[in-house]
Amino acid sequence: MKKGILIIVLIFGLLVLSACKKPVAFTFNFYEYMDTFINVSLYAESESDAENMKQEIEDIYAMYHELTNNYEDLSFGSTYKENIFTINQKINENIEIDRELYEVLEEAIRLNILTDGYFDISIGKMVDVWKDVISNDVDGYMHNEVPESVFQGILDDLVDIEVVEEPFILTETDGKYYVRLTHEDVKLDLGALSKGYATQVVYDYLIEQGVEYFSITAGSSSISIGKKIDRKTEMFHISLANPVESGQTYGMIYVQNKAINTSGNFEQYFLYEGLRYHHVISPKTKMPAQYYHTVTLVGEDAGLLDALSTALFSMNEETFEAFITNHQEELNLEVIRFNYDETVSTYLMDTVFEEF
Repeated sequence: MKKGILIIVLIFGLLVLSACKKPVAFTFNFYEYMDTFINVSLYAESESDAENMKQEIEDIYAMYHELTNNYEDLSFGSTYKENIFTINQKINENIEIDRELYEVLEEAIRLNILTDGYFDISIGKMVDVWKDVISNDVDGYMHNEVPESVFQGILDDLVDIEVVEEPFILTETDGKYYVRLTHEDVKLDLGALSKGYATQVVYDYLIEQGVEYFSITAGSSSISIGKKIDRKTEMFHISLANPVESGQTYGMIYVQNKAINTSGNFEQYFLYEGLRYHHVISPKTKMPAQYYHTVTLVGEDAGLLDALSTALFSMNEETFEAFITNHQEELNLEVIRFNYDETVSTYLMDTVFEEF
């Protein structure tokens, strides 16, 4: 009888110890992917669990970096069929690609339709024209006024670049996936989707692993979070950078289990006649828009927000508000907009925003 009681006591003690075991904090940093600094902080039950998750997270970012890279060929020894860089060299060829890249391109088409063409990954040649001036270190144009001759040169370079109605075609045959670029002016650029898309895959993976407390920061523009373990409300307090006053913030949001994405004109831009000309290019005008300084979105899908923040940034106020009216509830989309006149507009449902 005493032996039976002892066994029950031991089992109960083990259960109590197991239940009381607290997760431990781990932080991983990655510098090689998506042309940005990536930080992942999470709580895991053991170092081995954390290391396994770290490897899986790095593999996800490495894969999407390799597949969506539009600046470099596939790395030596890569097992992937093609990436965006190699695809852009082949016009009117049916090119076999990996399923993962096919799915990203499928999503890009869906988002192009959703935004009435304001999100368009095929305008890489136009983006390059503007970026070449923005990033011209020799002449020091970044954040500075450019002469009229330089600005006119940009406009001259843009004249002959077409916006193609159906820039690429996807097909699937016998379990194989293909893409074909349809015009010489098409250059695919997934910079406004790939980082958020990969971050969402990482977010979904952590949820599948039962991780509740975590944050993912992919550069300053894309954040995905679970819950915050060391705060009673389990809410993250996220400051929003003031795009006009460097080093300042203009507000804070209180969120959990959300993605947050910002598009803005305050990092990459030059000035012409006092206006900021930046790297977010409208497919409608071939020009950067000057309606807003930043558009911050809160929602459930980091890839969706990455693309939508880019699209909304180029919409005038009437088009912007029509889009929100038509899609806010269906997309569970919340918006905080820092306007060009330095006022703030909000389109919120549940998120608490405090303006400073």
